[in-house]
Amino acid sequence: MDIGMIRGLGTVVVMVAFVGLALWVFNPRRKKDFDEATQLPFADDPEATRHVEQAKASGSKQQ
Repeated sequence: MDIGMIRGLGTVVVMVAFVGLALWVFNPRRKKDFDEATQLPFADDPEATRHVEQAKASGSKQQ
């Protein structure tokens, strides 16, 4: 194996990892998990939690 073959294999490994990660991130089944994770910074703030719950309630009424 020469350095060109090693670099080529490294490129393929990184490309496969990137495609796999992109498929995992944009999978519709993960939306609920990611939505919950976006609210973690506000978990200790009761006012922010109340605001988010009100927004969800008003959003579900409109649909």
